[in-house]
Amino acid sequence: MLLAQIMIPAASAAAVLFAIWLAFDVLKRDKGTASMQEIAGTILEGANAFLNRQYRTIGILAAVTSIVVGVIVGIFKESTEIAVLTGAAFIVGALASGVSGYIGMSIAVRANGRTAAAANNSLADAINTALRGGAVSGFLVVALSLIGVASMFAIYSRVLGHAIDETPFLIVGFGFGASFVALFAQLGGGIYTKAADVGADLVGKVEAGIPEDDPRNAAVVADLVGDNVGDCAGRGADLFESMSAENIGAMILGVAIFTATNRVEWIMFPLVRRSFGVFATIIGMMTVPFWAKRISDPMGALNGGYWTITVLSIIGLGICTKVMLEDVWYWFFFCGLIGIATGIAFVYITQYYTAGAWRPVQEIARASRTGSATNMIIGTAVGFETTAVTAITVGLALVGSFVLGSQADIENVNSVSFGVFGTAVATMGMLMSAAYVLAMDTFGPITDNAGGITEMAEGTKPEAREITDALDTVGNTTKALTKGYAVGSAALAAFLLFTAYLDEVKLEFGKIAGKDPERYAELVQDLGIIFDDDGTKAQAANDIADHVATLKAVHEEVDDEDKLSETTIDMLATADRQERDAIVGQKVEDGDLTT
Repeated sequence: MLLAQIMIPAASAAAVLFAIWLAFDVLKRDKGTASMQEIAGTILEGANAFLNRQYRTIGILAAVTSIVVGVIVGIFKESTEIAVLTGAAFIVGALASGVSGYIGMSIAVRANGRTAAAANNSLADAINTALRGGAVSGFLVVALSLIGVASMFAIYSRVLGHAIDETPFLIVGFGFGASFVALFAQLGGGIYTKAADVGADLVGKVEAGIPEDDPRNAAVVADLVGDNVGDCAGRGADLFESMSAENIGAMILGVAIFTATNRVEWIMFPLVRRSFGVFATIIGMMTVPFWAKRISDPMGALNGGYWTITVLSIIGLGICTKVMLEDVWYWFFFCGLIGIATGIAFVYITQYYTAGAWRPVQEIARASRTGSATNMIIGTAVGFETTAVTAITVGLALVGSFVLGSQADIENVNSVSFGVFGTAVATMGMLMSAAYVLAMDTFGPITDNAGGITEMAEGTKPEAREITDALDTVGNTTKALTKGYAVGSAALAAFLLFTAYLDEVKLEFGKIAGKDPERYAELVQDLGIIFDDDGTKAQAANDIADHVATLKAVHEEVDDEDKLSETTIDMLATADRQERDAIVGQKVEDGDLTT
């Protein structure tokens, strides 16, 4: 627990301060010529106009939805307090998601003109400016996700007095709020950017026969604005939702292990794990200028920073699991390695299918020489091909981490609980580098905008356009990379949320068993768990009533609710008698309970 108390606040503060430092570092750089500044200002004006309108609409919808969610939860939970807490968590999650996307995009839009100006100096300077501008968004997303989940957990458990094992279920609304904003930000920004991009190409390249980003094409500014509102703000909201849902889902899965071991580390592990990722990413970011000076290929320089983060993440994974996860730590260390390997796989699978140096893009380029029909056929075929590889990768990661996690052996904890927690650790491993991947994603629209500004501005050096073209090519790959990364992390997080949902269902069954043993017996009879006859049903109802009575008798002797909370009783209500007696007996032996 000491590690959690140190690492979570330290990482949260470090991420915010580092984002602020990056923002100041970018904003103090040369803005370029007067012509560059004028074009950059137009792009900023358009991006702000779109986001202001979009977030006003999202804000109204989020406020209404939070009330609806609270009412529904209150009805099903039969508790006004839980309804209010869930609705409040929803609003906080939506607000944090919106703020992270808005601020990150604001800095990214201001970085594009400075990247164009830096391209007049050198490739390394332009790479550093673009990546640092994108990293502001990446670190804010990670920081606000970590701060939001940790703060809600601390307030609900320590300030409002809810038991530790109850609190993860109460902050689920935070993830719902983040998902709500991500849905509209992705759809709104994504539709806008594609419509603007295609419109600019149709008007410029097809009808007028002029180059891309030509200043005579008025639609070019809308195209550049779309890159920012779609790939910066939209993708930031998407990854914010994935990280928040993964944190909360993993904490819920840790509750089952906490019930048996009474070690809060199993619940806090996801947040500590994310904290190590923050520090690894900060160090990795600082190494990019080193790689940029030694590797002429921009993608190689970005990969150098990514590999630095990967190595540091593995070290952090080892420390975190060793300190927090008892004697079975090594099984979860291997699960985390699977997650990190999955992240690496998605990075290079995406590069293979989107970078110009490899077969897929070259095939599409060759097909384009014979017309649009062959271009569409080959492009569609390559798109279908990518889905098979990514689906297999996600499936192997889930199965592998579940099998390894289920090998852990702690008394009174079943292998399924450990297996599912293993998949959570794998998801955490993949998302450790999320801030850097998001920085690479935002790197794409920044370099794309820088290329447009260089093309439209007067008096720029010819070499500057060559540099921005090279960066734009890499930026298209990094944007695709983050899309693949977001899909992979969302797939793992979806499995995590589904298993967390099953834990919630189990908890509800326990509440039914405590309030109405006969109804519970009917339910398990309908599910085929017990024989379908009245005698078996009556016996099951009597057994569950005695079972719950024993637990409540013990509960009355406990001073600290965290030692045996109502949630723990509900979870043990549906456990078999042997498991219940073993867990309660262990708590007595450890001195947590007195009977």
